[in-house]
Amino acid sequence: MGKVRTVLFCMFALAAVATPAAGADEDPCLCRDVVVTCTVKPKNVIIGDRFEFCATVKSVGAVTLENVRLSLRGCPNAKGEPNQKMTVIIPKLAKDETYTHCVKFSCSEVGECRLSAHAVDSTRIAAAGCVCSVVCRGLPALQLEMIDTALDRSAKGIFRLSEEFLYVLKVENDVGSALTPDLRVNWTLPPELEFVSGRGDNGATVSGSGQSANSSMFVLRPNQVQNFEIVCRVVKVPARNLVQTRAAVVTDAGSIELAIETESTTLKN
Repeated sequence: MGKVRTVLFCMFALAAVATPAAGADEDPCLCRDVVVTCTVKPKNVIIGDRFEFCATVKSVGAVTLENVRLSLRGCPNAKGEPNQKMTVIIPKLAKDETYTHCVKFSCSEVGECRLSAHAVDSTRIAAAGCVCSVVCRGLPALQLEMIDTALDRSAKGIFRLSEEFLYVLKVENDVGSALTPDLRVNWTLPPELEFVSGRGDNGATVSGSGQSANSSMFVLRPNQVQNFEIVCRVVKVPARNLVQTRAAVVTDAGSIELAIETESTTLKN
């Protein structure tokens, strides 16, 4: 009986030694983790237009990350603007802290462009990436026609000092195959003329002062026409009596000139 009790006691003692107290050797999880998200604005552009690609890195682990390398990459039909950093080093990134880096690109070819961003910390344990896209479209088939007329829209070839008259502009997506991007019209007047007022159809507006005027944003479907009128006043007469007014259709996003029209006007005292 004595031997049995000794064995049982020893077994209980060994079990007690083999089972550590709860939490005695437990350490918090020192994990390293990161997420990357990306955005592109605008998502639809035309050749030559600029767009911005941004990547945001966020530390989601328990450990502060060090020397996180964030790299942004474009695609064959989109090039980064000169003197911009495609790769940056983030010295420290604490838990839930974020860092955003943006690069401006421009389209050089028609088609969808996929852009990517990748982040990795100095240990190469925490790593993540993201992908987004932008659609690059060709130039619309824009046609412009601008004429000068009397205020009642009747034909008139000569305008005199202090007289007001109209420039009538027609913008057409002539035989275009798709919707245009967001557009605006910029007018540039010679020093001899002064902007008075303007308007457009389809809800478009015109504002300006002095020798410049600008329309509100508009879009043209294939074969759709947008008309504008601006009222100008003759403030002085040049020695040669002839002046020229310029109208340019530009993209609303990047102010890239897509079409230009000029009209010569005769002024007299």
